[in-house]
Amino acid sequence: MQRFDNAANTNVDWGARNRKLGLCIVAAASLALAFAAPANAQDDNVLRIATAAQGEASFSFQPTVCGSDQQNWETLLYVPPMYFDEDSKMQPGIFKSWSSNDDRTVWTFEIDPRARFSDGSPVTAEDAKGTWEIMANPQYCGRAAQYLGNIVGFQDTADANDINATMTGLKVVDDHTLEVTLAESDPVFMYRIATTHLNIINPTDARELGEADFWLPENNPKFTGPYVLSDYSPDLGEATMTPNENWWMDVGPYLDAVKFQFVPDAQTAGVMVVNNQIDASQADIPTVFKDQAPGYFDHIKSIGYHTFFLRPNAAPTDDPLVRKALALSVDWNAVAKATFADVDYLPTPQPLDPEMIQDPDNKGYPYDPEAARQALADSSYGGPENLPKLRVSPRGNRLSNNRALQAVMGYWKENLGIENVEFQERPAGFGKDWVDTINLTRDDVVIRYPDAASYMNAAANSTSVTATDTMNGYSNPEIDKVLAMALKLDPSDPERDQLAFKAQKMFMDDYVMVGFGKAIRNINARNYVTGYFKGPDVGLIAPWRIKLEKE
Repeated sequence: MQRFDNAANTNVDWGARNRKLGLCIVAAASLALAFAAPANAQDDNVLRIATAAQGEASFSFQPTVCGSDQQNWETLLYVPPMYFDEDSKMQPGIFKSWSSNDDRTVWTFEIDPRARFSDGSPVTAEDAKGTWEIMANPQYCGRAAQYLGNIVGFQDTADANDINATMTGLKVVDDHTLEVTLAESDPVFMYRIATTHLNIINPTDARELGEADFWLPENNPKFTGPYVLSDYSPDLGEATMTPNENWWMDVGPYLDAVKFQFVPDAQTAGVMVVNNQIDASQADIPTVFKDQAPGYFDHIKSIGYHTFFLRPNAAPTDDPLVRKALALSVDWNAVAKATFADVDYLPTPQPLDPEMIQDPDNKGYPYDPEAARQALADSSYGGPENLPKLRVSPRGNRLSNNRALQAVMGYWKENLGIENVEFQERPAGFGKDWVDTINLTRDDVVIRYPDAASYMNAAANSTSVTATDTMNGYSNPEIDKVLAMALKLDPSDPERDQLAFKAQKMFMDDYVMVGFGKAIRNINARNYVTGYFKGPDVGLIAPWRIKLEKE
């Protein structure tokens, strides 16, 4: 089937293109086998990881950005406040215990008295307080509001735009006790902060040296994790981590070093796996290497998936009937099959992640071209000939996202007659005013624990990053009211899920988020790399347990 590639303004036979790509990958795999390096070509106790920036992020180990590609490896350098293990059970990290008052508005966290920075100094409640105050600044941690936004004084701290600003809802009781006062009751606040996005840093260093530079090796940074960043060369795309001499837990670390190499091309990374040049990678490699990389393609469960957002504040997607037409004109099941033709995947008919609880009565958007054409005809634009140009971007070079969007554009052309579409891999390609003019972009809903109400709140609440940034100002006050009721209920109360389902249905009726399937994530490590787990929070789980156990 032919699709019209509006970025290049040429006709592209995507089937032929992908077949050609597959042949190239097979050839590369054969070449890798022919010139494979000897099995002992590595320092036996050094873990070698290929990292990549699939989106707009670069090769970085900056801990205060609360996400991006570095979230995959930050737990090597920092222990999270708490974390979810491979069975999605919450475990203590820097915080050894947590409790709340009866109405869940005041939470108390106790810091593990063993916790140390890599220079031997203790981790204190003042460090936790200062870290979160720095992260409240949106230029550092754009997602901070999802985790910390309910703390009293958060918005004032965020608006101050000052790295030294303080937050009234954070109180240091003593060196090992932090008290957190919330503006609204939150029965799952302990889940919310169990993430590597909120790793405790040394705030004094960040404030004196600048949060963008304090973590660089030349500044003698202080880490809390099993390893420290001992060498970093962004120009070469290389970094080395070595054991933390003041590691404070009872287990590990077992590796002599962890070496990173920036390898953005998946095919190249696959060849490196087969050639025994790397042991693991941050990103997936082509499935053609599956038989040659035992353990690499073992499945793991994770929360979070890529989705498209139709932005409601840019013409013509400012008209809800246009968004409805765009959503109903696409066979999303067919798009998923085409997008993930070479990997295992899950359908995503609901905004809620398919590996969370789902609304059994919600079947997703139907494929209904006739209803789509009627919606477009009833819109303020009257038909495709009156639509201004649609601007769409998958926000990166990930092949699956690009393939999905090209397929979607094909359905729009076939069923709605929409051809005036401009495609750019990255939003900046549209120019400096892209923020207000782009109609479709790609992102995920960043909630890494299994709670439907929290997930929908991050997706649809008018104050969420998804609403304010990804959708550039989406708001539905009725959804906000429903979610506010849901979030006050205990996670064991079934009504909490039912209200989340109600909010999800209202959100879908606004036609702003459309899912095109979720690739099932792989462990992305050879089977001799033991203790190497990933889970709902994306990053490595308890990496101090990692060992290399080659026969």
